[in-house]
This record gives sequence, structure tokens and C-alpha cells, in this order.
Amino acid sequence: MDIRSLRPASHFASKLGAKTLVYGAPGTGKTPIINTAPRPVLLCTEPGLMSMRNSNVPTWFADTPALVDEFFKWAKESSETKNFDTICVDSVSEMASVYLRDALGGKTQAGNKAHGQAAYGKMGDKVMEHLRFLFYAQYKHTYLICKLDTTDAGFKRPSFPGRFLNTEVPHLYDIILHIDTHNIPGVGQHKAFRTAAAIDALARDRSGKLNEFEPCDLTALFNKAMS
Repeated sequence: MDIRSLRPASHFASKLGAKTLVYGAPGTGKTPIINTAPRPVLLCTEPGLMSMRNSNVPTWFADTPALVDEFFKWAKESSETKNFDTICVDSVSEMASVYLRDALGGKTQAGNKAHGQAAYGKMGDKVMEHLRFLFYAQYKHTYLICKLDTTDAGFKRPSFPGRFLNTEVPHLYDIILHIDTHNIPGVGQHKAFRTAAAIDALARDRSGKLNEFEPCDLTALFNKAMS
């Protein structure tokens, strides 16, 4: 290593963009918020884009592993991605299920039906391959939608099939947003992103720039986090 190659940490942080994961109950508006992102492109892995019926966001629909892989191959290799600032996935939870269904229906090299544990492992490896790529993608923000899981104790968190992703994904991403109608001090009941951990919900802001509650405007949120 040459000491002249060292750079301030801010040099590398600014190149990565705001890497964001969002989760919430159905009907909270997670998907149409994509319209507020700077130059978004959307990978849609599940049907039901009724809330985007008036949207012009460029979208790739992928309900098979081959179609999901095709999107990520494009994202990694194509110069066309320079036209987009934000990569969105709706949803990562369903993307994992797409890979899982395929793995559970597959066969081993011996021709036997794939074992459940092996199928979950294969699914987890594939999803994390894509999510790590998105995390390290330079000059790209991410807005990754997840389904809501509520534990028996009432704790809210992003939901993924199996155990592996439920541990690995939250550790990876810098900003985890819980969207809901929150009781905001001085404002009252209002739909917003929670960015700080609560006793009953997972949330995170590694940028240290966001308020506990932020409006559902991704361009404003990304600019604030990156400032």
C-alpha cells in the first residue's frame, strides 16, 4: 500500500449514495413514494402496482429468478444505468420468495427433490449477492421495500423468508425506515418515516443527519442524509 493512495473517509462515503431499506404494513404507501426519488428505476417482483397507475417510473417486472437475474446483470454491466440515480426494489421480501419457490421446486444433482434447508440456503446466498451489489454500487441510492413482520412480542421489523436474511439484511443497510402513521411530537398523528429505533420497531440512521421522523420524500431524505 502506498500512503499517497489514502483518502478521507468522506471521499468513499459520498460515492456510495444513501442505501435505504423501508418496511411497513400494506397500504402505507411504500410503493408510490418511489415517485419522489431522484431519477428512479424500479425492479418489481410482485403484481399489484395499482398505486403506480399514473407513474412513469421505468419498471422491470420480474416474477422468476431468470428475470430478476436479468435486471441485476443489466444493473451491473450496462452503461444505461447512468440515466438513473435510485435503484428501487418492490419488494425484496418477494424477490426472496421468488428464489425460494424455485429452489424448493428444484432437484439435486442426484435427481432428488431439493431439501428444504438447502433451498433456503441457496435463496439466501442469491438474495445477499444482489443486496451486496446494491449496497456497494457507486453513485446510486437504493430504496428497497420489505414486508412487515411483527413478532409475538409486538416488535416490528422487515420480513424475509427463513432466518438468514432476517439477520443479515438489517445489519447491512445504513438507513432502515419504518413507515406508518406515527404520533409525532408537536405534529400529532401523521404518516412519516421513523428513522430511530423504538421499543417496538426497528429503524436506523447511520448518517446521523435525519430527524427521528422524516417526511415521505426520498429526494429530500437522501439529500439530508448525504449532506
